[in-house]
Parts: sequence; C-alpha cells; structure tokens
Amino acid sequence: MKKVYVLLANGFEVIEALAPVDIMTRAGIEVVTLSLNDDLEVSSSHNILVKADRLLSSEDYTDGDGIVFPGGYPGYENLLKSEKAMALAKYYLENGKLVGAICGAPSSLGRKGLLDGRDVTLHFGCYDLLVGKKCNIYDKPVVIDKNLITGSGAGYSIDFGLALVNYLAPEKLADVKKAMTIK
Repeated sequence: MKKVYVLLANGFEVIEALAPVDIMTRAGIEVVTLSLNDDLEVSSSHNILVKADRLLSSEDYTDGDGIVFPGGYPGYENLLKSEKAMALAKYYLENGKLVGAICGAPSSLGRKGLLDGRDVTLHFGCYDLLVGKKCNIYDKPVVIDKNLITGSGAGYSIDFGLALVNYLAPEKLADVKKAMTIK
C-alpha cells in the first residue's frame, strides 16, 4: 500500500488539504496528516480546527511514497518556516518520491531553491514570491513535472487530488472518479 504524508501548518486551506486526503484514501492510499504544531490540533486559514494524525516532530517520515503541502495563508508561510518540512520536501524531491504542493505552498518550496528548473503552477497572488527564482510558472490548474505535482489553488483541489492518485495509483483513478461522479 502506498503512503502519503500531508503536512498541516496553522493557516492551511482546508479544501486543499482534505480534498486530496479524501481522494487518495478512496484510492486505497494510506494518508497520514502531520501537525507542525506541538499538539495535534491545527487551525485552518478560516479558523476551522482539524486534528492531525501525528506530530511532524515525532519521527523522520522519509518512508512515504509522497508528501503533500497544502497552501492557505499563513499556512504556506508556516511551512516555509519549518526546517523539518522543507528538509522533507528536499528529500522527497531528490529521491524521486512524489511531492505535491498547491496554492501558496509551491512558493515556499521555490523560495528554498527546491524548484530550480521545474515547471510549476501556484496561486496567482504568490507569483511575486518567485520573482528571480529558477522555476517556470504556468497559469494552469495543475502542472506535473516528473515527481512534482503543483496545483494553482482551492478551486482545483479535486483536480490536484486526482493528479496525485493518477501518479501513485493510476489503476484506481477510474474507480475513484466514477464513485465521485466525475466524468
């Protein structure tokens, strides 16, 4: 069974985290949410409390098949501030494992120099954060560049989640779409 970690930082966008969690779970992928806080409760960008499965600080989490970084403000800034989160992104990218980032989260990876030479999309409000960085920004809902999948924002959370499933468990995609009544 494939395993994916989803990082939850205070200020994350609920739909960008939980729509992919739901879609990957439907595909039989083990999904583990990780709190960047000192406890399991994480507050979203709209003050919705979500209880994560584990603390990011409790293990090294390099054993997954993928890792996902939701956006949301100030969530993506809190991801950027987390040395452990950024180190995991680097590890997964360098080791050919899936890295998913949506909305503002690609800007966090890009500001750490992790997206050099890569094709990405992200929320239009974050384009300025990547000025002078060495990545190629596309105005598309989802962009796939090898083991990196990026999404432009909340409205494309389902498309982003489906792209993650297509990467990790393509044989499950048709069944997931059918169950969700997506044609």
